[in-house]
Amino acid sequence: MTKFAANHQLVLSATERQLSAAFEIACLHALLRFYKRQGYTLTLENLKANEYRYLTSPSGNPANFSYVTLSGNDGEFEVRQQVRVESHVASDIRFTPDILVLLKDSPIDAATNADFAAGKRKLFSVKSDKVVAAHECKSMNPFPELMVSFVGMLVTAHSWYPNGAEVAPAPKGHLAPTLFVGGTARALHLKMIAAMEASYRLNIVVGMHSGTWSLKSAKNRLLWNGSKAAGNPPIAGATQSSGTTSMQPAAPTKAKSAKSAVVGK
Repeated sequence: MTKFAANHQLVLSATERQLSAAFEIACLHALLRFYKRQGYTLTLENLKANEYRYLTSPSGNPANFSYVTLSGNDGEFEVRQQVRVESHVASDIRFTPDILVLLKDSPIDAATNADFAAGKRKLFSVKSDKVVAAHECKSMNPFPELMVSFVGMLVTAHSWYPNGAEVAPAPKGHLAPTLFVGGTARALHLKMIAAMEASYRLNIVVGMHSGTWSLKSAKNRLLWNGSKAAGNPPIAGATQSSGTTSMQPAAPTKAKSAKSAVVGK
């Protein structure tokens, strides 16, 4: 047993945490491919020695990791991983979505809090009025409680919800807050997903382990209204398209080249 463990320690050390991080990175690539198809210009930012450094843990300092900027007809934005959100509901409500789309140059506060890591590490967070959309990635099978709990993130992370102005369906724009799920769903769950997407400004994408990477079936979109003025609410719209196609996660962009990627804490 000792010899086997020594020979296969790299395989054995592939923890659930590492598998979850890999799934999150794949979801990030799918989101970036979606934005590229929507007509946004993507640019890699904060490369380290020409490497794109992924932040896959809420304990990391966002300043030490890479992110992607988006430029579109509705303004400029940032796509970041694992940045803590301070909710508009109350300043003591903070949590960390897997992927965030923020207004460009949104300030990330770095505060010392005696209740966080005994004051030995900075508490990094961004105000929820800078959040366009918060996305969550779950490498598991879908179940009702998981899907319903995502409504909590919708309410807590987005100061624009539920009072954003309604408009006609918009085929272009941001992906509304989305729950990415690795496992496939049964018929009953699919009906529940359809009902939730019709009732809330969110998407639930399932079956990603089976190749649902294009996000073409995601119905809800957000068209930001005057994003250059921080805090303006998005205009919400829904768009529907039939069918999905499989694709492998693509490189974030060709705007700047990164020779390799580093996953970091």
